[in-house]
Amino acid sequence: MNFLILNEGYYKNKNLFEKGYKDKIFFKKKKLIDLSHCSGSLLFGHNSQIFVKSLKKYLQKKFSIFSHPNSHANEFSKLIKKCFPGFKKIIFCNTGSEAVTKALRISSSLNKKDNIVLVSGSWHGSVGKTLYKPNKKLNAVPLSAGLDKYDQRKVIFIPYNDIVNSRKILNKNKNKINCLIIEPIQASLPIENIYQYLIFLETYCKRNNITLIFDEVITGFRTIEGSVQKKFNIKPDITILGKVLGGGLPIGLIGINNRIYSKLSKNKNKIFFGGTFSGNSMSSYIGFNTLKYLKKNKHKLQDLVRKSKFFQKDLNHFFISKNIDAKVYRFQSILRIIFSNKKIQDRVQRDFLERKKNLKIAKLRKYLFEKGIYYPSNGIIFFSTATDTKSINTLIKLIKLKSLDLKI
Repeated sequence: MNFLILNEGYYKNKNLFEKGYKDKIFFKKKKLIDLSHCSGSLLFGHNSQIFVKSLKKYLQKKFSIFSHPNSHANEFSKLIKKCFPGFKKIIFCNTGSEAVTKALRISSSLNKKDNIVLVSGSWHGSVGKTLYKPNKKLNAVPLSAGLDKYDQRKVIFIPYNDIVNSRKILNKNKNKINCLIIEPIQASLPIENIYQYLIFLETYCKRNNITLIFDEVITGFRTIEGSVQKKFNIKPDITILGKVLGGGLPIGLIGINNRIYSKLSKNKNKIFFGGTFSGNSMSSYIGFNTLKYLKKNKHKLQDLVRKSKFFQKDLNHFFISKNIDAKVYRFQSILRIIFSNKKIQDRVQRDFLERKKNLKIAKLRKYLFEKGIYYPSNGIIFFSTATDTKSINTLIKLIKLKSLDLKI
């Protein structure tokens, strides 16, 4: 029994995926169109040509893993710095969650302030200091058992994409805030006026000596411009990357600017970043080749955005014409169907409006699964460059049929 409890997510799930190719995943001799692609990590699809080619070459040349600095990580870091010239230093990690943990450690070392500002709706992985959600009063509520009560008292929430109320909260607490961490584009995806909000955060943090951390684990290298910060010309102090960067293997990365690097160099006690597989040669080699391929083939990413836009436009036109209470939101190739056509500003509003429709949403997800489509439980749709027009048209057709049947 203890084994089942500790292995959460496996004992409940009878559908254990076995393999994948292009935009399809397989289990028990069944084939599904994948709308997750490893939560957005597989930009070029399952077992992409660049991944297979790189892995074969890695094995043929007898490259190996070292718990020691290696040439592959060194070359990879040089390529990343070309994409992010503002990075003075790069720290490789094994996952996005680990990168968040270490980024917060960096920030904590810079001054004696120890409050962390979280932005409602952002997700920063399985990290104890950030595993909280806001209640109606924006107080921190634990998302897991076993969290440190001291950390909970040091969490301050501000509402996403709400300058007026965010400013009020920040002004009230600015003298005790160490850092502010945000996913600049959240998976809840209502992004109207988000540029103004991000500029506000950048300006406020600089004026008040608050370390600004951008968690771009999802948006890094999935955005045509390379990142949200580059698209909007915003310069956070610390950047966290992952997912697409690994090319299909686990990876996390922290990039820090010159100002933070200068402060760190003055610390008497150095920060520990070590990890056996941090910057390992396999993830670095696959990631290097993937990023190099992406830089040479930006048209593939542009085409992916075009297909995502087609999906959004077609379904939204249908929802309006049939008076269906739903809307597709999109940031480039990141998509979400929100089951309400009311104007939504953040995840809190989305969850409130969808609450009465959870049963219908579950029925839609089950229906799609039975028809050969894997619609992830978190609701975030990630197409890959391997997702073809036929798959998208099939998905659109099935969503239209079931949404009419369910009277969403």
